[in-house]
Amino acid sequence: MDDGFIAKPLAKRQIDQAYPLVRAVAPGLEVAQWRAFAGALIGRPGPSVAPSGIMTAQNGHGYIHGLFSYTRDQHLHHGPILSVENFIVLDLFDPAAAAATLLRAMDAVAKALGCSAIHTNLAGPPVAPPQPGGGMLDRFREEGHAPEALRLCKRLARANDNNALDSAVRAD
Repeated sequence: MDDGFIAKPLAKRQIDQAYPLVRAVAPGLEVAQWRAFAGALIGRPGPSVAPSGIMTAQNGHGYIHGLFSYTRDQHLHHGPILSVENFIVLDLFDPAAAAATLLRAMDAVAKALGCSAIHTNLAGPPVAPPQPGGGMLDRFREEGHAPEALRLCKRLARANDNNALDSAVRAD
């Protein structure tokens, strides 16, 4: 069960606390880079959900067991979307529960921001099947591009309910 985790926006005072979690999946990341990245995404606390931020899964003692960064963007096919990056979960005993907490928070943030879809980039190159005669991916590779993530899309019913986070996310 995930009763032990709660989704909360990362507060400015927690940026350094989250660094070891991020460093576990990005070993070369310097603390100054993380501080600049997180500081740029985290807005001032307010009554509504910020259009960009970092959401965490925390236990009852405030320890961070997972996080994701997000921005509200526009997409040609979906209109307003929630773009999610840096989905990280590190919990020795129940990583699925921490991930479930973050996934529910992702839905709540998207709904609060009036998004019609969530695009999530998961780290790690996807495996693309070879295409006879070469394909689009081959052309990109020839030009120096390399897969770095797998992008997932979840379509949502469009809603603009700023109270959607009340049940899934608590502000700091």
